[in-house]
Amino acid sequence: MKPARLATGYGPWLVAACYLFLNCTTLPVQGEKHAVVTRDDWTLTIEHLPSLNAAKKQKYPILICHGLGANRQYFKAKDEDSLVRNLQRAGYDVWLMDLRGRNDAGETGYWFGKHTYNYDIDHYIQEDLDAAIRFVQQQTGAEKLNYIGHSMGGIIMHARLGSYGESRVANFIAIASPMSFLPYNRWTFTLYRMRGGMALLPVLPVRLAGLTASYVPEVFYAPFAQAFLHPENTSDEVKKQLLRASLNNISKREIKQFIHMTENGGIFSADGKISYRENLKNVSIPVYLLAGRRDELADPAVVRDVYERVGSKDKTFEIFSRADGYVDDYGHTDLIFGKEAHKEVHPRIVEWLNRRN
Repeated sequence: MKPARLATGYGPWLVAACYLFLNCTTLPVQGEKHAVVTRDDWTLTIEHLPSLNAAKKQKYPILICHGLGANRQYFKAKDEDSLVRNLQRAGYDVWLMDLRGRNDAGETGYWFGKHTYNYDIDHYIQEDLDAAIRFVQQQTGAEKLNYIGHSMGGIIMHARLGSYGESRVANFIAIASPMSFLPYNRWTFTLYRMRGGMALLPVLPVRLAGLTASYVPEVFYAPFAQAFLHPENTSDEVKKQLLRASLNNISKREIKQFIHMTENGGIFSADGKISYRENLKNVSIPVYLLAGRRDELADPAVVRDVYERVGSKDKTFEIFSRADGYVDDYGHTDLIFGKEAHKEVHPRIVEWLNRRN
């Protein structure tokens, strides 16, 4: 009976400890955090990491946005070899943003509370990006800014530029950002077949799944992780950082839009009336599109489709693969934090920006 009483007595404390660990895990690279309120009264977190090269201050600041089921932290993975640090050393004033529903801005309710997971991708496009761009301009006095978006972070800027006439962005880098899922891959179908299970959940609990995975052998979650990164190109330490600090719950309305994207060949507005993919023809600013050869979510062919549709005269498409002279075939997120990304991918981003700043 004693072991049972111990388990009962310590259970709540263990749960509390796990909760605190999930909420308090931080990465060494830290900047000044700001709370930014959108027009529809959601609070976003924007973190400022200023230039580390006063002798080479660049013209435009950089706003960076994360992908689906994530937050801003993974751009700081690899610490001094992170994308953020490499941009700072190149003279850029960096602003990392969290979209709504991320935990640094306060807990989002599952069923009740001021805010629940009742938002969709259009809220990111119309409200969150507008608030973030406006805030960075106010803080820096810059007429325009550079923007880097990874995965969904790139999707929402493609949509804002092409469908809403955004004019405050000077240059745009989209890292592994699909506007369709054609050709389909096995992970597209796997996630699509799992859609029915969402009816039982108030939200897709990615944060809890990440915490759980961080305490079990990698073999149990490796098949799912491979959809998001190339395991052999990602260090074990970075994987742990991602699981503990970089994941975020996904709203059901977000998933609904991606399901619609799977069924209809492209990303649409939540009401289905605007084809963000078709409106890529309206994008006219310089665009750099990066793809990973081993990306199982944004196949290079999908990113190439974006390149063909974008209306910009100044546009660049690049695949990071062994065949193209890089040390490995990059996956979806190791374009950000792969073992050699700081030597191969980040310099390409800096070079492209420098020519336009």
